[in-house]
Amino acid sequence: MSRVIHSENVEKLVSRQGRLWDLRREMEKQLLRSGRGKVGELSFGPYLLISRELGAGAIKVGALVGQRLHWPVFDRRIVDEIARTAHVREQLVETVDEHARNVFEDIVREVLMPRGIGTDSYLYNLRRVVLTLGHQGDVIIIGRCADQILPPEFGLRVRLVAPLEERVRRVQEREELTYGAAREMIHSADREREEFVRRYFSRDSTDPHNYDLVINTGGKKLETVAEIVMGALQWKLGVASPAK
Repeated sequence: MSRVIHSENVEKLVSRQGRLWDLRREMEKQLLRSGRGKVGELSFGPYLLISRELGAGAIKVGALVGQRLHWPVFDRRIVDEIARTAHVREQLVETVDEHARNVFEDIVREVLMPRGIGTDSYLYNLRRVVLTLGHQGDVIIIGRCADQILPPEFGLRVRLVAPLEERVRRVQEREELTYGAAREMIHSADREREEFVRRYFSRDSTDPHNYDLVINTGGKKLETVAEIVMGALQWKLGVASPAK
């Protein structure tokens, strides 16, 4: 069945992650993390950004890579919960210093204010949340246009696709749905995601040129897909599994 995201669980995740980021900032004073770099005055990365068709296995692949790297996974539902819940959102944003917060505000206002999108809007807060996660680094973000918001040079942008019938089978098993209901859920989700990217970012989410790596997960074990992603992280960002 579908997972239910509770605010208290997300709040605990954000709180725990804030403590981990504090430790990593201390480590950065001694050693620059692989894949990390600066845009202007702000540091970003490293991160893994996964775009996907529903049923292509993104949640499982993200979890497998996260386990290997000890990186948290922020999927669409978690990012949505943070963006929509004021006290959790501010708790996350406050994990960065005041200067970085001010720069984030300038970036978001510059992009959104000419279009009349106010600071109380979901899109405004979504950008703040994603910028914060990308600035802190060592994260995996699934969906929510993170690949459209964050600097591409400090992350690996992956698109996961699969044949429709295999996607239907996976969704049937995961959600305990009939074939027809699973197929309709896939068509609806794909359409919604494509429209969201097109409307707010003027991009085609299905265009392979927007990604570093596109993987057809059909007929493949998701563990194998995770290994491919790990290899690409090493290739682009120099990120590898921590020594045991």
